[in-house]
Amino acid sequence: MAFSLSSRELETELISVIQKGAGGNASDFCKWIRMEIVKKFKEEPDITENDVITLLEKFKSNGDLVSGRFDSREYFLSDDSKFHKKVGTHDSYNILGKLDYSPLQYVKTRLEYFLRKNSVDEEEIIDVAIATIEAIENAVKYGDGEIVEVEYSIDRSRKFSISLLNNIKEFNLEDDIKRGKFTSTATLMRGMMVMQKLFNQVDLEILDDRKQASFKASRILGVS
Repeated sequence: MAFSLSSRELETELISVIQKGAGGNASDFCKWIRMEIVKKFKEEPDITENDVITLLEKFKSNGDLVSGRFDSREYFLSDDSKFHKKVGTHDSYNILGKLDYSPLQYVKTRLEYFLRKNSVDEEEIIDVAIATIEAIENAVKYGDGEIVEVEYSIDRSRKFSISLLNNIKEFNLEDDIKRGKFTSTATLMRGMMVMQKLFNQVDLEILDDRKQASFKASRILGVS
């Protein structure tokens, strides 16, 4: 049975997502609310995209949200939105590693919001976001679809550090190679090349005893 949300509860969940700086279309927000409810209660909520659109449009008409610069169907916090919360130099949260919950867009926009609030140059924001999405995509592709732990920070020396931790699926690389399954391996290698170019340091470790993947990376940011 689906988890029932009242109109007030739906609005509260939506505001909570918005306050974190995530931005996207109505489908994205619907997926993120579902993700948050599943994390809390292990059940899917009974909500519709139209319910979410109604609220997003209300917040937009109130001046709290604006349309995306590149896609008018997307919603982002306006500069003077009452939903803004203080952003520090550290953020950590869990996502569910399933594409059905739009985790890539969630992490990308939430990270971009964090970096802007920490006065990072726009060109560097693009670089960090691209590299981070490569890492998130790998965590989703090779993970078990459950929790992915995300943590990033900027220290006093302006070093940005990020770490991801997720369970990995069972697979046998040698069997995949024998069967000619080179695609996923090649994709992983391309992703690592992108990350190594855009981060100053990258470390991916497979924790065999725990069947987990630990990703850590860092980049020295300029002073804007």
